[in-house]
Amino acid sequence: MSEDVRRMLGENVRRLRLVSGISQAKLAERMGVDRAYISGLEKGERNPTVVTVWHLSKALGVAMREFFDDKSRKVK
Repeated sequence: MSEDVRRMLGENVRRLRLVSGISQAKLAERMGVDRAYISGLEKGERNPTVVTVWHLSKALGVAMREFFDDKSRKVK
């Protein structure tokens, strides 16, 4: 179950990042983390804290709830 939540969050991070038109490197720069960390988030390999999700929301300019939307997860 926790793996599913991480995967959902990661897919939404990727979707929202692409909609914003920024690279993993740019998102990482905005958050003050390494690009590999963003990659791990998007793959569902990381278990981010609520503080990390808050930083993601600020960096992407979206509400935190957007990362937990399971209705629009898939990116083509």
